[in-house]
Amino acid sequence: MSSAASMPTEEIVRFLDDLRAAEAAAAEVLMAWIAVCALDGLRGGLRAIAEREASHAELLAERLRELGAPSNARLDPPVRAAALTRFGSPVVPDEEKLGLLLTRYPDDAAATRAISGVLERLDEDLETRELLRLVAEGESATLAWLRAYHAGLAVRRAPSAARR
Repeated sequence: MSSAASMPTEEIVRFLDDLRAAEAAAAEVLMAWIAVCALDGLRGGLRAIAEREASHAELLAERLRELGAPSNARLDPPVRAAALTRFGSPVVPDEEKLGLLLTRYPDDAAATRAISGVLERLDEDLETRELLRLVAEGESATLAWLRAYHAGLAVRRAPSAARR
């Protein structure tokens, strides 16, 4: 890889810790959604996604420990609380929750832009670079699945007689 400047270690650490906090919060919000999700197929997919988010958070925390850095970043409490309230609400329809996520991340680049920007600057730290590359792939896979599920929701919810 060629980049104008390598990323300073303190900037890498800050990025990893912020991403770790976001992944941990995402797992927590997804678990709240799973607890109230009315759609069996969506609930199954959300379980896999929540586990992947939690795994990403743990892998990032492990990498921070290897770099001798603490894991102390936290998602802004009001942002976290609002997400838990909305996605953990049994009265907000699952379709609306899906729509909110897909509006926030209309394409893979929207979810992976920050990671991609860091990848371009990780010439020296190959271990972190490849870890982040696979985290980004996981985020892309999550969005692809959510988009496909959302697109097929109307078909899956249609009465079986209408599909014949």
